[in-house]
Amino acid sequence: MANTMARSFLQVAAAEEVAPPLRVVQIEGLVMLKIIKHCKEFSPALVTGQLLGLDVGSVLEVTNCFPFPIQEEDEEIEADGANYQLEMMRCLREVNVDNNTVGW
Repeated sequence: MANTMARSFLQVAAAEEVAPPLRVVQIEGLVMLKIIKHCKEFSPALVTGQLLGLDVGSVLEVTNCFPFPIQEEDEEIEADGANYQLEMMRCLREVNVDNNTVGW
């Protein structure tokens, strides 16, 4: 009976439903304004940030974003950046904002 219950990885993977491909990306106006502001403040340097939102069927909804701080390359600074990102996501979760990462 144990053999009938055990399934291979391929069997499990084949049985899972495949999510529909994304067909539409919907970006809130506030997200666009935040991105433009971040780019303008640090122009001509490259900037990065995190996009937050939801994946609903074939629509990717980008509902919020936050910038990553601009700093020099260093291992200690990279750890600070990761802590900053985790802290931002924790704060957003506390105020009930969509905090699923959908891009960066």
